[in-house]
Amino acid sequence: MANFLFSILKWLLLVPAIFCLVATVFSFIKHEAWWVRGFDFPRIQLLFIIIFSAILLYFFKESTTVRYVLLGSLFIALCFHSWVIFPYFPISKKDVKDVVDLEENTPTVSILVSNVLMDNRETAKLKALIERENPDIIFMVETDQWWAEQMDYLKEEYPHQLLKPTDNTYGLLLYSKKEPTKLELNYYVQDDVPSINATFKLDKNSKKTFDFYGIHPRPPAPEESKTSIPRDAELVMVGKEIEKKDNPTIVAGDFNDVAWSHTSRLFRRIGSLLDPRIGRGMFSTFHADYVLLRWPLDHVFHSDEFQVIEIKKLEHVGSDHFPIFINLAYIPQEKNEQEESKAEKDDEQEADEKLEKAKENTTTTL
Repeated sequence: MANFLFSILKWLLLVPAIFCLVATVFSFIKHEAWWVRGFDFPRIQLLFIIIFSAILLYFFKESTTVRYVLLGSLFIALCFHSWVIFPYFPISKKDVKDVVDLEENTPTVSILVSNVLMDNRETAKLKALIERENPDIIFMVETDQWWAEQMDYLKEEYPHQLLKPTDNTYGLLLYSKKEPTKLELNYYVQDDVPSINATFKLDKNSKKTFDFYGIHPRPPAPEESKTSIPRDAELVMVGKEIEKKDNPTIVAGDFNDVAWSHTSRLFRRIGSLLDPRIGRGMFSTFHADYVLLRWPLDHVFHSDEFQVIEIKKLEHVGSDHFPIFINLAYIPQEKNEQEESKAEKDDEQEADEKLEKAKENTTTTL
């Protein structure tokens, strides 16, 4: 009996390895089901499980064929996931240059992005961060009327505001010191998921402006959306809007998607946007309470007229997300020194297909 149980235990050692291989295969699949798209997120976690699985396989000696096939497959999976997330390690080449000598008259834009968690009531921590970082623009998501009332004190220092608090976790609050020439709400895919489309002056003494998009699309999750279609379509729509313009652009928010996913990279290519985290780190903002279940969901992407002064993940504010802060310098004369992503014909075709699926999905829902 003991030998039988020991044999069963040894076979159970294969479970982590098989799980990793299945997860790796699913990450190649472009199906929009939430449980398929979920495998886009835990790349780092899968790396550690793969290494752990390889160690376990050392003790599995009943079948050398099985061992070698699994070990070989795990090695391939390890290489693949490492390749996907490698750009987000500090040893990788930076997508965006660091500002070396900031000239006094160079326009800058600093932004603080925070998913506050609607039921969170620890406002003091976020207020302290705002006071310390003193950003030009504050963009808060998952805000209800209570949060809008708590942040009402910002109106003196941040006179330009667009507030859309809701009780469905898709409320938005935007506060700006920069003067807007346009400040409006958009509903790209669903009429209960707003986003912000704004144009701000870079500084008081200049006519130069930049476009700002603040988004928080619906995530692919069983309690929210059974597919990633709404999220993907919103990202594609924003990317296509940016593609048509020739203005410096910043896109920020909780994308409910990781930076390395196929959809996020498609969005960047369509909008010709840069990712300031590449070559600097992941800045994983979710989940703030669980170290082992953490990945980057809150993003700031921008066009090639900007360079990075500073980017950092901020402290815990009682939410399940960490806030993220970025300070950018407007240096258009060096834009050609930064290689932006470009959409190919296949990207445009895929983007159109995603929009068509979103249209069909909305019609079916109605």
